[in-house]
Order: sequence, then C-alpha cells, then structure tokens
Amino acid sequence: CNPIDVEHITRQRLRRRRASSASWRVPRAEVVEILATHGATPVKWLLEIMDVDARWCLIHATHMDPAETKGLAKSGAVAGLCPITEANLGDGIFDGARYLAEGGRLGIGSDSNIRIALAEEVRTLEYGQRLRDRARAVLAGQGSTGRTLYDAALAGGAQAMGRISGSIAEGHWADLVALDGDALALAGLEGDSLLDGWFFAGDDSVVCDVWSAGRHMVRNGRHIHRDRIEARYRKAIADLRADL
Repeated sequence: CNPIDVEHITRQRLRRRRASSASWRVPRAEVVEILATHGATPVKWLLEIMDVDARWCLIHATHMDPAETKGLAKSGAVAGLCPITEANLGDGIFDGARYLAEGGRLGIGSDSNIRIALAEEVRTLEYGQRLRDRARAVLAGQGSTGRTLYDAALAGGAQAMGRISGSIAEGHWADLVALDGDALALAGLEGDSLLDGWFFAGDDSVVCDVWSAGRHMVRNGRHIHRDRIEARYRKAIADLRADL
C-alpha cells in the first residue's frame, strides 16, 4: 500500500459516509516490514500522510509507541478496540492509560469469531492494563472504572458511527440498555457501582432489555429475532463445515 492508495480509498469512503474506519491490527513482524518500507511505524506513517481527524476510527491500533499513542489521541480520531480478539490472537495490550490521559477517544466492539460478549470486552480491556502495569483500577481515573469505560465507549462509539447517540438527551436516538436489578452480580449495588458490578462481576445476562432508535429489540434478555438469527447461524456453520 502506498500514500496515493490510502488517500484515494479514504477520500472515496469519506464522500459516502460521515466516518472512515480502518483496521490497524498489525502483527509485530509487519510493523518491522512497514518501518523498513516507509521509514515509519504504521500509525506514525498514517498520521504523516493523511489528515486524520474525528471522522476516523482506527480498529485495534494495538502496536503503537508512546509518540503514536499521543498523536492518535490528539487527532480526535477514535480507537476502536476489540479486546477479546486482541487477546485471542496474542496481538498485545492497547496502551489505554496513556491514551486516555492524552484525551484519546475509544469505542469498544467485537470482531471475534470466538466469543461475543460486551461485558467481557470491557473487563478484558481493564484487566490487560492491570496485568501490564501490575496495578489496580488503571483506567478508573478519579472514579468508577465501569463508569469511565462506559462513558468513553458510548461517546467514542457514537462518534465512530456518525450517530447522534451515546447519551439520553433531546434530539438523540433512543439507544438504551436496561439491567436486571435482581441479578446477583448487582445485589446491594447502586449508582456507578452497578456498572462495575455488570462489567467485573456479571456478564451479558445482566442485560434484560435493549432499545435501538426507540425499537425494543431485546426483551427479557432475548433478542426479538433470536430464533431466526440462530437458525441462520446454525445453517451457515453447517454449510461451512460441509465445504471443508
């Protein structure tokens, strides 16, 4: 890939959409190769050749040195993190502490073929920081770790999708999630501690209802189209295995 290719592809995407996303999951061997070819590491090279701004979302962005981490944070772009995938593939640990300290924006999602679990994505992100730094509550700032990561993911996710969402406010989409107050993981908790309980003691079964743009898509912990989705998934897996 060369600067002209990157610029052309990006400009075409930005003409069609409000945001441009790019996978920046680069194995260490490829980091060395890109450095040898372009004279810069991947994110540094991108920041040098493109006007990276708030319309950008860099997926994974795991192998960044401190200067790249600061540069991406200051650009206003979103780092789209998939911690379960990054752990499963052994890609490394995103430098979340430095990135957030520099004002970086992040979103949390999943591209895992192994496991899709929102609470576990958040938990894996924080626990990775703890294992690397040998410290506790690394991303908590001055308050609740759950609240810090939840708010960051809402704001960053909405920005990456170009969606007026991420908070309960006039003019915003009614994208809402409700937690089961009777869940054992939330017993005795209130306020921001409910988010800590969900992410670090519970799992996605704590979620009882979800609304997307006001549409009640998950009811009593079950997606309204679950049976149809599950049937399609089973068929897809069967077809794939039949072709092996």
